[in-house]
Amino acid sequence: MTAYLQRRLADDSGSAAVEFALIIPIVLALLFSVFEAGWVMTQSIMLDRGLSRASRAVQIGTSAMTYAQYKKKVCDEALILANCEKSLRLELTPIDTAADFPTSATPCVDRSVTIDPVTSYQAGQAAQLVFARACFVVDPMVPGLGYGLSVPKDNTGAMRLTSSFAFVNEAS
Repeated sequence: MTAYLQRRLADDSGSAAVEFALIIPIVLALLFSVFEAGWVMTQSIMLDRGLSRASRAVQIGTSAMTYAQYKKKVCDEALILANCEKSLRLELTPIDTAADFPTSATPCVDRSVTIDPVTSYQAGQAAQLVFARACFVVDPMVPGLGYGLSVPKDNTGAMRLTSSFAFVNEAS
């Protein structure tokens, strides 16, 4: 019996499986974190693009846009934002003095309530500075692992991507 136990204790045939089982969660967490951080960065860049392109249409004043049209234009220009029109909140604020800049956090969609409160949407006058802000709410792909675990989330478990853009309306 003692010889049998000595042979079993000396056997190292399963050591690679143990090492693999210890290392693979760390490697997968790192891999998913890199993938998710890249995807969040891509969505953030596309939100910036959508806001700046839609704001350009307001800036040159080719047509007066309603809030819904402006939101649709941002979503059309952002291309990859899923469920964009329901997850996006926009704000346009004319600026006359430094005190007119919004001091509060960028308003975001609260998915825990069905009401969508009105935000400031004023395209401003000719030759006036306008400050545009956008907030897009997105769920992390892997919320309990790596990057998705570390980012701040709202009460529904969603991350907030924000963008801001300032422009001067062109004179008519």
